[in-house]
Amino acid sequence: MPLPAILAPLLGAGLNLVANAVQAKGKQWVENKLGVELKPDMSSEDLAKVQIAQMEHEEELLRLRLEEDKLDLAELELRLKDTDSARDRETVIATSKDAPLLNKIVTPVLALLLLGVTFILFGVVLFDQTPVDPSRKDVLIYILGVLSAVATQVVSYYFGSSAGSKAKDDAIREALK
Repeated sequence: MPLPAILAPLLGAGLNLVANAVQAKGKQWVENKLGVELKPDMSSEDLAKVQIAQMEHEEELLRLRLEEDKLDLAELELRLKDTDSARDRETVIATSKDAPLLNKIVTPVLALLLLGVTFILFGVVLFDQTPVDPSRKDVLIYILGVLSAVATQVVSYYFGSSAGSKAKDDAIREALK
């Protein structure tokens, strides 16, 4: 039986996931999973069984996506907590009488140098009139992307919303005392 003949009733009934599975895994595999024989002249009862199976599969995919999102949120919370602890460490070092001057200024100086170099490289790329060698174009794009990401992280570390949120929370806590 030709494959397009099997796919026609599935696609006509809006069963795109099942049709894709037939194309990817094969008719026999899908039939074993669903417990329904796939044929060009499927009864409405068989199509209903396939629709139910597709809905259950979509629900499972949604459940897995929600679990993945929860993990993403947990990872984000850990990163924010890590940033807060880095800011706290930075504050302790900057305000310490015993910390040497080098320890107090090394992080801000490195951040400023990194931002400066990033802006200089962006300026060179934007205003340099010599054509870029096509064999080096991908490397240049990659480096500029990495520098953009690092510059974004530096700016968000020093001026990010968590610093503002922390200050706002501290101000509210102080006002309620």
